Amino acid sequence: MLKRLFVLLLAAVGASTALAAPFPEKQVRLIVGFAPGGSDIGGRIVAQKLSELWGQAVVVDNRPGAAGNIGADLVAKAAPDGYTMLLCVNSYTINTTAYKNITWDIVRDFAPVGRYVSSPMVVVVNDKLPVRNLRELIDYAKANPGTLNFGSAGSGTAPHLVGELFAMQTGIKLVHVPYKGSAPSVTGLLGGEVQVSFAASSSVDAFIKAGRIRALAVTTAKRDPQYPDLPTIAESGVPGFDADIWYGFLVPAKTPPATVKKMSDDLAKVMADPDTQARLRASGLDPAYLNAEAMGELMRRDVARWKDVATRINLTLD
Repeated sequence: MLKRLFVLLLAAVGASTALAAPFPEKQVRLIVGFAPGGSDIGGRIVAQKLSELWGQAVVVDNRPGAAGNIGADLVAKAAPDGYTMLLCVNSYTINTTAYKNITWDIVRDFAPVGRYVSSPMVVVVNDKLPVRNLRELIDYAKANPGTLNFGSAGSGTAPHLVGELFAMQTGIKLVHVPYKGSAPSVTGLLGGEVQVSFAASSSVDAFIKAGRIRALAVTTAKRDPQYPDLPTIAESGVPGFDADIWYGFLVPAKTPPATVKKMSDDLAKVMADPDTQARLRASGLDPAYLNAEAMGELMRRDVARWKDVATRINLTLD
């Protein structure tokens, strides 16, 4: 009898210890719904720093396809224990309403961990287009309706809807030309297939500096330190315009709140590290940590905003 009680006591102690075990006890998998070398650049930097802090590997697993939806679906269905994260690009806040055949919802099926970077897009034009600032671009578009093409990384991406939002707020007509990724869209701009683009700064910076394309404005409410002399769209005559590309981490919705809080707090520690910040900036990304609650508010705001734009342009994706 005593032996049996002792065995039960040991089992209870073991169970209690397991329940109290600190996260993480094993490697964490970071799912990226896009091909390597693009959206995952900043995520890999942050993942390495989290690995060092946790003493456990954070393994980046690229699962490209369907505008990132394959990766999102995988994480939405994963065990809600914190060991499977999704690298969230804000284009997911567009996907969640624009795609008619997905089974997940960005707000319902995920818990935000935190945002780690936010970067402006740059309004850039082909160097042969006879405009030198954003006001001249708007005037040219109004004088030549429907003759300007703007390129993006694909239908439903953030650069696409930012371009549509800009056209709506300025009353101009731009013809959207979707490409299969950022690099082909920049090639299209360089070659004159499109005349305008709303591009991530990291994808066009080298061409701006080489004088091969012309930068007119940044899309965020504040100027970008990378381009201190470049005005914002709002400063250029479109009051209130503010849009960016941001990246964060999500986990499945039913992940324990204590685990999510630890992950968010540890992300804050990593993002406060000067080396992390320097490496992100060197990659053309602006460190901009938001905790889990603030990221959740950002997601809900973006879903509502981009749903409105998508509805107005009748955007429905398969």
